[in-house]
Amino acid sequence: MTALTIARRAMPLDDLVVRVYHLELKECRDWAEFKEGVRLLLRNLDEVLDTLCWYRPADGRVRRAVDRVKMKAISLRKFCAAIPDSFDDPERWQDVATHIIANYEQFRIEAGLLYQLAVPGSNFGVLRAAL
Repeated sequence: MTALTIARRAMPLDDLVVRVYHLELKECRDWAEFKEGVRLLLRNLDEVLDTLCWYRPADGRVRRAVDRVKMKAISLRKFCAAIPDSFDDPERWQDVATHIIANYEQFRIEAGLLYQLAVPGSNFGVLRAAL
């Protein structure tokens, strides 16, 4: 009897799951804590973009999902990068945080859908929960 080796098409996504940090930005209590969360969020976005720029799935649905995730990541990255380092408004930081949190949640959902499409039989929440 010979061992059967199953090649996984989505191995880059599996590697991505272990390289990103799980963030719950809504639990941040002040601007300093949120700023650290944004730093980790930017790192996550860079990891996702780095992985997806090399990922070339054969399936058209998966390619479109990859493109959607990349577009959301780029948009969110631009918004976060536009926040000046000197921003420290105790009144307005929660408005900025609300916008980032909502967009990050949408990004996480798209990433979860991508993983579910790319890895047959996988759970929707794998990549979403990792982010």
